[in-house]
Amino acid sequence: MENSVKNSQGNTDSTLVPVPQNERQPWYVPAIIFGGLEFCIPVLLVGGILIGNFSLLEVIGVLLIGLVFFQWIGNAIQGYIGAKTGLTSSALAALSFGNKQSKIVVGIVILILTLGWWAIQTSVASDAFSALLGINKDENLFLYILSTVVIGLLFAIPSILGYASIKWVDYIAIPAGILLVTVALYLSFSNLGWERISTWNPEGSMSFIEAINLIISINVAQWLIAPDYTRFAKPTWRDNILIPLGIIVVGFPLFIVGGVMSIGTGNSDIVPVMQELGFPAWGFIVLWIATWTSQLVSNYTGGLVLCNMFNLNDGKSRKVLTLLFALVGILLAILGIMDQFVNFLYATALIVPVLAGVIMSHYFFVDKTLLIAKQSWNWLATISILVGVGVGYFIQYVNPMGIPAVLSLIASGAVYLLLNHFFNTQTNEKNF
Repeated sequence: MENSVKNSQGNTDSTLVPVPQNERQPWYVPAIIFGGLEFCIPVLLVGGILIGNFSLLEVIGVLLIGLVFFQWIGNAIQGYIGAKTGLTSSALAALSFGNKQSKIVVGIVILILTLGWWAIQTSVASDAFSALLGINKDENLFLYILSTVVIGLLFAIPSILGYASIKWVDYIAIPAGILLVTVALYLSFSNLGWERISTWNPEGSMSFIEAINLIISINVAQWLIAPDYTRFAKPTWRDNILIPLGIIVVGFPLFIVGGVMSIGTGNSDIVPVMQELGFPAWGFIVLWIATWTSQLVSNYTGGLVLCNMFNLNDGKSRKVLTLLFALVGILLAILGIMDQFVNFLYATALIVPVLAGVIMSHYFFVDKTLLIAKQSWNWLATISILVGVGVGYFIQYVNPMGIPAVLSLIASGAVYLLLNHFFNTQTNEKNF
């Protein structure tokens, strides 16, 4: 009996074994984790970027379309696949892309995404901590590096311990985030006044469509990694439609807060904005605690991806690789990845949707019963993602039109479905 309990606990963080039905949890558990994932510094930064180009009412319109509509749909669909199969995003990718291709192509993409997010937020948290202690990066580089290493390791510890630790940290960190938002709004209204906020109407250069795409860009990675957490949920449409509520409830007001904080400052960088608003010292500590939530999710996912790439399925290996992920992220933070923030966002919107489109198309229209990868490298998936990336690049950079993230997802999924239909038909005719 004791052995069975131990085996069950060990499988909870397994990367290749489906989560058993008796270990599934209520919808609000993964919803809280997704809420924690959404509570991140980049959301505040993007809110600041939007308010530099739009009025507050226009920003709300952008959020209703980009976050409430498109993001909710994408998360619910991919989350449902994870809950039905009980598999991680990496394992699901293997079903459509093949074992080898999923480890090389999909695995590397997910790894770069999660590593980039983790390093960016570690960099911002380190800046906040340095501001609190009065550490100047240019004058005392050693202390800045030391603070970045310490903060990064503290971010990593719960994700190294496993899924259960992430859940409990979220229960602590999300209230801390709410406190931070409340104080931010209070200081913003005290300094600016409602009249200035409500009548804010800048002459920005960003189009409405570009703004929607920016909102999708910051959240689009969730269309790929959602199964890592919804695999612990009950396999019903009801639960998986409710789970993205965590993203909406946290993200919508947070984008607004980031925008309101930045009005009149001419800066979207959260740390200088907090300093200008006159945040008390404890505010920077709360910022670090609130950031912890999304950091844990990125770190945990990165560890799972590395395990899948190296065919490792034991808890010890997951912990070691999760730590390795964190160490590389700390190095990137020190090297200045924050300088490439916007470029990173648009790159994710170009790559992630085409992968998600193939996975969704495979499950719903090609074969939802197969839970073991049959191929090493599925060239139909390769062709599909190349077409999807081509479509996304063309309508994002060459001839801007529509919402690239959504249209490239549809393109890759449709091409994958058509190729499978064509080649399956040819095979059946030959066999006949």
